[in-house]
Amino acid sequence: MKIHPRIWMTVRRRRVRIYTYVLVIIFVFLIIDILCYALRRRSPKKFIDEMDLFRYANVTWPRRRIPRVIHQTYRTYAIPAIWNSTVQSVMKMNADEFKYRRWSHADMDTFVRQHEPHFYWNTFVSYRYDIQRIDSFRYVLLFHLGGIYIDMDNACHRPFRELVATMEALDPNSTHLALFSAAEVFGIQNNFMISTAGHPIYKQFISRLHLFNHNFLIYHVTILLSVGPLYVTIQEYFFKQTDKQVVRTFDNRIYRSMFWKTKGGTWFHRDTLMILYLYYNRHHVLWYCIIFAMWIAALLIVIVLFRKKRIRYILTALTLKIIRIRLF
Repeated sequence: MKIHPRIWMTVRRRRVRIYTYVLVIIFVFLIIDILCYALRRRSPKKFIDEMDLFRYANVTWPRRRIPRVIHQTYRTYAIPAIWNSTVQSVMKMNADEFKYRRWSHADMDTFVRQHEPHFYWNTFVSYRYDIQRIDSFRYVLLFHLGGIYIDMDNACHRPFRELVATMEALDPNSTHLALFSAAEVFGIQNNFMISTAGHPIYKQFISRLHLFNHNFLIYHVTILLSVGPLYVTIQEYFFKQTDKQVVRTFDNRIYRSMFWKTKGGTWFHRDTLMILYLYYNRHHVLWYCIIFAMWIAALLIVIVLFRKKRIRYILTALTLKIIRIRLF
């Protein structure tokens, strides 16, 4: 029995469509699987909690690996009046065990040029904003010297010895240790960091800075993503931890128990203030957006309905009935 050519062509087209759909589905699943593999966290996140601090804050038995030095940066060696109390707090609270060093912008430039010449000439000097050079300098500094970096607008309630001793006690056999403070929303911050010298995560920070050296349209987002907390968060997410190279974070409860802050944000612009306003008033802003969206939706419904005469008559009749019911 011969099949009509048109029927045969229809069958062939259906088969081709089925095969195409199957291939597309397989391709989509492969892409999803590849993305999930590429974007997966390289290793479980490790923390320091309040119980760890309670147990190990005053121990003396761990092998010392973190240099006992505190780093801070500013344009010059002078301390701004607004940060005098915070800087003095950091110095006095840790004077017994830690050395203190302040880095000027000229020092930063010289240090990066000497220790990371490739990064210096290809990325560091091309940064548009000073805050980008300041942030990137922190990573170069901790990679080569280690120790503690803390912003000048942070002050101490308790000595750094407690955190450092806890880090060294929790991972007594690890060669490299690093600690970051957790951000309020997600990820980690770069305003306070502790590290051994030569930690691979800082090498990763430095080696990938050039990939993020772009203008992301909004000033605040450009800083956060090119060198700031968002950049650090992304790099930490993809960093592969081992028993010899450990990265830990601590949450806001520990941060509030150990530090207090004064006015900072000298690099903020108007868009930063707007973003911060929206963040701190996000619940009110959300309600305003919902109300505005409901008003727009109601307006569109009224416009569509009143374009049709029949519906207009029905609405008029319903309105009159409602009025009669209320009156009588």
